[in-house]
Amino acid sequence: MKYDIFISYRRTAYDTANLIAEKLRHAGYRVFFDIDTLTSGKFNEQLLEVISGCKDFIIVLPENALERCTDKNDWVRREVMCAIEYKKNIIPVMLNGFAWPSELPNGMEELPNYQAIAAVNREFFDMAVTRLKGYLKSKPSIPIKTWLMKAVIVLAVLLAFVGVGFGVAYHIASVTCEQIATQQSSIMFAVDAIGDFRQDLSDCSNSFFNAMEKSKDEEEKKELEEEMMMSLKRIEKDIRHYKNTFPAPDFNITGTENYVLAYYGVKQEELKTFSAWYLSIYDDIEETTDMLREMLDSHNYSTTYKDAVNMNLACMGYNINAFYYGYLGSLSLFPKSARKTHYEMAKKWKNFPNGTPLDLPQEEYEQFQVYEINRLNEEVEKYGAQVNFEERKLNELEKQLEELEDAVLKDLQ
Repeated sequence: MKYDIFISYRRTAYDTANLIAEKLRHAGYRVFFDIDTLTSGKFNEQLLEVISGCKDFIIVLPENALERCTDKNDWVRREVMCAIEYKKNIIPVMLNGFAWPSELPNGMEELPNYQAIAAVNREFFDMAVTRLKGYLKSKPSIPIKTWLMKAVIVLAVLLAFVGVGFGVAYHIASVTCEQIATQQSSIMFAVDAIGDFRQDLSDCSNSFFNAMEKSKDEEEKKELEEEMMMSLKRIEKDIRHYKNTFPAPDFNITGTENYVLAYYGVKQEELKTFSAWYLSIYDDIEETTDMLREMLDSHNYSTTYKDAVNMNLACMGYNINAFYYGYLGSLSLFPKSARKTHYEMAKKWKNFPNGTPLDLPQEEYEQFQVYEINRLNEEVEKYGAQVNFEERKLNELEKQLEELEDAVLKDLQ
């Protein structure tokens, strides 16, 4: 069999690598994943043949993944060297805890220069895979079983029409699509409100930081802290209200409803992801309010704290945009008759990207999502670089302090 994608991994990252392979296979890519499929005795020849025939080379990097690459016989090293030699499209996928070594063996020095993807958070794993697809040179094929599944779905729907009558089946389809679309649109109403809370937090925190920086009077600073705490409590109360009033939908789908949704291309798994993503947005804003509360309790108003709050709020904006594009992609699959609630509510929304139509191909909505997630990752990387710079400065100061203490002790002696 000819493969499009080769996945290299350490055994400690087997579960994640296997999940990536399954998601790519499900999307129609031909993936070579496990070296156990190679027959013994001819590892070198078969490995070179498989990698040379692939367009894309994915390497999954858990913590300390490249430490053993100093050994010339290390399998990961041999796979990477082979991919570099054959000029494959190399995509590193960095897992939680991974960091690039300060030095790499000869021939592997360019590996950190390839466009990498961070997959450190299970919550956003599907988005990381979506971003990964955008870096692939391979194109997915449409498996025969997909067409067979479509035929089975159509046949099942037709049988339902014959069994219960066209009118009843049409009614089930209309009601099901409208109910789910209405649930999703109601959730977007709540997400738009969260966007308002995010802006309130941004305005309050920026005003607070600026005022604290200018103030020289301790009594005035105390009043500023009390005002900020009152604003924070108000925003937290509003967040809890929306979280209780608009709980994440369960999307419990019956057998008949599932056939209808499958016919329109809507997957129950994606509806579950919609609910989980919605809850993650509350996690984002609650994490920011917790950070501000901790800052007020500790009276620590350093630049690092301020930058961390601003980074969280910026990333939250990108995350809300990505969620909105996913919502549009899901809603566009439903018949136009199911979009009534969306059109009524969307007139009042003000925290989502404007002008995106509802009848684009699914690939375009995914590209919009990938763009927002890339902006989020860039924000995190920029903040991480700043933190690393501050840590290096702190280490240098500590070193200078130690040297100064040693010099003082030496003089005393």
